[in-house]
Amino acid sequence: MGKRVFWGLVFVFSLALLGGCFLLAPPPPPENLQASDGAYVDQVFLSWSASPRATRYEVFRAAAEDGEYEKIGESSVPSFSDTTAQGNALYWYRVRACNQFGCSAFSSADSGYRVIPAPPLPPQNVQASDGTFSDRIRVTWRAAVAASSYEVFRSDIPGADYFKIAETTGTSYDDTLILAGRTYWYRVRACNEYGCSDFSPPDSGIAALQAPLAPQNVQASDGTFSDRVRITWSAVPGAARYEVHRATARDGTYELLAETTATSYDDTTVTVGTTYWYKVRAWNALGYGPFSEPDSGYAAAGGGGGGGVGQLPAQPQNVQASDGAYPDKIRITWKAVSGAKTYRIYFSETGLAGSFTQIAEVPSGTTSYDDTRATLTMCTEYWYAVSAWNDVGEGPLSVADSGYLGGTLEQVKTDKIKVTVTPSGTDANKATVKLEWEAVKDAAKFGVDYEIWRRVPAEISRKIGVAPSTTYEDTVEIGRTYYYKIRAVSSYSCITPGPFSGEVEVVVACNPAPPAHVTATKSGAQITVSWDPVTGAQKYQIYRSTSADGVYTYVDETTGTSYTDSPPIPSPGSVTYYYKVKTCVACGCGGLSGASDGVTLP
Repeated sequence: MGKRVFWGLVFVFSLALLGGCFLLAPPPPPENLQASDGAYVDQVFLSWSASPRATRYEVFRAAAEDGEYEKIGESSVPSFSDTTAQGNALYWYRVRACNQFGCSAFSSADSGYRVIPAPPLPPQNVQASDGTFSDRIRVTWRAAVAASSYEVFRSDIPGADYFKIAETTGTSYDDTLILAGRTYWYRVRACNEYGCSDFSPPDSGIAALQAPLAPQNVQASDGTFSDRVRITWSAVPGAARYEVHRATARDGTYELLAETTATSYDDTTVTVGTTYWYKVRAWNALGYGPFSEPDSGYAAAGGGGGGGVGQLPAQPQNVQASDGAYPDKIRITWKAVSGAKTYRIYFSETGLAGSFTQIAEVPSGTTSYDDTRATLTMCTEYWYAVSAWNDVGEGPLSVADSGYLGGTLEQVKTDKIKVTVTPSGTDANKATVKLEWEAVKDAAKFGVDYEIWRRVPAEISRKIGVAPSTTYEDTVEIGRTYYYKIRAVSSYSCITPGPFSGEVEVVVACNPAPPAHVTATKSGAQITVSWDPVTGAQKYQIYRSTSADGVYTYVDETTGTSYTDSPPIPSPGSVTYYYKVKTCVACGCGGLSGASDGVTLP
């Protein structure tokens, strides 16, 4: 009997050892990991299915699904609260299960975020299409957590001012108001009811699906010069540069003569009296366009030459129009041209060939012009080109450049913000805070409105309204403290908002602050008490005592900031009086002010 029990125990123990080969191992990876998507303002909550044999779990986090995961905590149960996640930011999580024998592989990843009452973070992965389309540039970006809309900004020159071109609720925008072949830079910011994020990093794009067209109006000079043939042509939309080719016969073999970004070229390798044929083609990132129709030209012994007044002046180079640098003008600049006596400035609303009209002429010593015409509209893009003139005539028109009126708004002056608090006449728990401030410079010209932002202690500011003028009224609760700030914004897309004013603290208390600087002066047998006004006060109560630290007795009340008292005078003898004042609003009166100096009456 004892042997049977012994061998039975050995058999059971052996089974346990055999089964132990399955128990002496890490647990399997957790499954069904889920991270909360905006369900909480103070955490991202993670949950997953429990793993067999797990005694604890390790939680890892990354900023992108394929990013570098870092351990942020452990849990003994299949859930975890990530309270260190930044608000309005998307995170990716993985979890692994552990026991005394080690840890499992990682679970599948899941993303999550927490939403807080604040502007979103800047959009990520902003990309502008590079030649994908011929009639547009498509700008795309990743969705930003807590964003309700996006603002798209564009610049024609890297590092120059950006101006807003669109607002959308999606995560892409097609910019069709562009010139094919020209590079533009874009950046995007995300917005919600609490404001807008910082700008995303910029990205450039170009519309150039098709190679450029053939240049038009190719003309070679016929005997105008003795030392060159000047070739001119009209600019080609989307062209990055031009090639000039030459032959000695119309149908001869053309050879590359030069490359240029201008729309004219002087061939100085000619022989006087020999006729040459020229044709031009344009190039951009997608290739060459077709050749122009050829034109012939020659240099004659009687023509001008050597840069003197006998030749037409060259094409002005580096023509630039200011992009939003001034609110009242567009400044056009260019490089001086040798032999020029005057420059003519041309204007176009479209920039298309044939649409330019002359608006001014300036002497040769000037290489800039300010277009201050009243017909210019804020933030509208206009085009300018310049030509040089001398006694022979007009040289070729320059390559055009666009510019627009714009500017940056000034800051609302904090020390000029006036606050008036008026308790409600119908609701003892409400009051009206009235804000008044000075208009910023050029407010009418810039179409300025004012954003009013408010916060309470321990919270962030949020926009509560927009005022078209320099006053704003806000209905608030009595018994709370509020902080206000104001900034100027423009209805024009290219005008940069001004910086915020400093915060203005407003205490809306049922126990209003007492008046400051209470003073008492004697006039015969009367004493006049005066004090500084308190914002929002409806009336004041006056109290009197015969001791600075004694008991003060109610005397009277007034709506002004002074009161004349006729106190009792003992006979015989004298008495010294002290005064304190209370501020009163609709819901009650506050505490006593500091005591005035004593006034003695005989």
